[in-house]
Amino acid sequence: SLAACGGNQPVADSGMAVMQTGPVVSEPDPEAAIEKIYETVTIDGLSDASEEDLTDKFFIDTSLLDEFYVRYSSGRFGVADVFILKPSSPDDAPKVRVKLSRIKEFENYDVYDSYQIAQDAQIFEQGGYIIMLTLADTEGARSIIDQYIPRT
Repeated sequence: SLAACGGNQPVADSGMAVMQTGPVVSEPDPEAAIEKIYETVTIDGLSDASEEDLTDKFFIDTSLLDEFYVRYSSGRFGVADVFILKPSSPDDAPKVRVKLSRIKEFENYDVYDSYQIAQDAQIFEQGGYIIMLTLADTEGARSIIDQYIPRT
């Protein structure tokens, strides 16, 4: 796959600025994706999930994962969650995906449109990762994911 130079950087083209929207990495960089997504999220009460959080709060068996990058909101100020999980094997992917679906089902916050945002959450697989976006701007977050986790 080809990596574009500097994501969302203007590129000179006959005196006109053209925005690059392709991948900015050739290898997945989920950590950078999360940082970029949250540059524009202005919600309070955000935390990065630990292994214990995944097990105790979200009931995800971390033995099924090789990697995880999770930032979530407390719910008191709305919802803005991003889960990027790399299953240990393709056989573990369906189990992880079901757990994410259950999290989405039980999002019952009704603060700042949180209930609707939770209902509209996107769960998808890309580049060997299972990703759940529960944000007001899922389209913007999805375009960032596309830049930092190449489709395979």
